[in-house]
Amino acid sequence: MSTRKKKEPAVKKQKDIKPKEENKVETPEEESAEEISAAKEDQTESETVEEDVLEKERSRAQNMEERYLRVNAEFENYKKRMIRENTDRFKYFNMDLIKELLPSLDNLERAISHAKSENKDFDSMIEGLEMVSKMTHEVFEKFGVSRVNTVGEIFDPNIHQAVGLVQSESVPENHVVEECLGGYLLHDRIIRPAMVRVSGKS
Repeated sequence: MSTRKKKEPAVKKQKDIKPKEENKVETPEEESAEEISAAKEDQTESETVEEDVLEKERSRAQNMEERYLRVNAEFENYKKRMIRENTDRFKYFNMDLIKELLPSLDNLERAISHAKSENKDFDSMIEGLEMVSKMTHEVFEKFGVSRVNTVGEIFDPNIHQAVGLVQSESVPENHVVEECLGGYLLHDRIIRPAMVRVSGKS
């Protein structure tokens, strides 16, 4: 009797322990199912993040495209405006010069009509013509046009054109003796060389 009693509690203890061990140990199938579900959750989370990033990039690309189209349209308008302004500037670039020359032309017409009249006052007519010439030169100077210095200057083929050779004791050799036609410069560029006669040996 006593031996049976002793064995029975041992058996009971073993029976009690087995279920606890069975609860702790998981089968490979259960483990793989859990891993798969965890992997699926991670995958869905990463897909959601990727979709968010992709949506942001799409939105950014769309904004950049709209901005590019807007800037391109503005640049095309700017080019058209510049072409139009340059065309107008080229067409009317000498308007200011003409405006300034009109008073000289008016005075010249007055001098001609005065000369045609019966009044033979040549002094006043010459004075009027000199005034017209002076006004015209002032207008030219205003726009950067200057007259080429000639008489007494050393002959310079860049601004002078020799049309004759003159022997002169008063003027040194290779100097301008006489001006036949005035020359003009626009700032530092020659418009027309002065036609001159130069001292030298014949």
